[in-house]
Amino acid sequence: MTKPFAALPMYDWPEVSRAWDILWALAREQLSARGIEVAGALARDGDHEAQWRDPALLIGQTCGWPFVSALKDKVTPFARFDFGLGGRPGDYHSVYITQGYRDPRQLIADGSALIAVNSFASQSGFRALSELADTTVQLPASRFLATGGHRNSIKAVAGGRAQLAAIDAQSWRLALAHEPAAACVTVAGHSSNVPGLPLITAPAFAGRTDDFFEAMNTAIELLPAGTRESLGLAGVVEARATDYEALTRPPFGTVSVLP
Repeated sequence: MTKPFAALPMYDWPEVSRAWDILWALAREQLSARGIEVAGALARDGDHEAQWRDPALLIGQTCGWPFVSALKDKVTPFARFDFGLGGRPGDYHSVYITQGYRDPRQLIADGSALIAVNSFASQSGFRALSELADTTVQLPASRFLATGGHRNSIKAVAGGRAQLAAIDAQSWRLALAHEPAAACVTVAGHSSNVPGLPLITAPAFAGRTDDFFEAMNTAIELLPAGTRESLGLAGVVEARATDYEALTRPPFGTVSVLP
């Protein structure tokens, strides 16, 4: 079996990658003290979906919808970071951005408006758009611009290549600090709060999740204040599979792409 590894890719922007390394070094020390050995550096290469399914994944991070739709029987969630975004600790939401203020609901209904989407498997970037529709809506693929990431979606709206995007609130916070294009768009609304992105582990390590949680919690407490601030971390909270069942219920899923 490959040596156990960790990957925390979802908010690992280049400007804060060193801060994530510092957090992981502290967490790894805590794991080692508990007799749990893991690769020294965070895994940053390779396909996220392959990492989520890798039997050597000790600690990983996925989006809520991929967990619910594809991973819930293949991995164990044990925690989620609390970024202090409002609602319950560990919750998050999306912000709807436009270029100049435009009503996001009208943009969904407007057949000429292009919507930037980081991924159609994203809760925050795609499924959160369902809150803008009062009824079930199927939109043609031509209405969407697939960008591959929230940062790219912000740039697309700022540059006029799309008129609307839903952006993960923590990604938006990072954009305000590090992405000039964020100054060229307007927050025109936000979605409701849902459970934040789960930290997960492969089945072989499911019996150690209490240790993983305590290691991560202690690591966050030990972070230098400046590092903790740059990551926006307020702490970590426990997560269970049942927390994410809310993502399967309306209004989510009412906006879809025509086959």
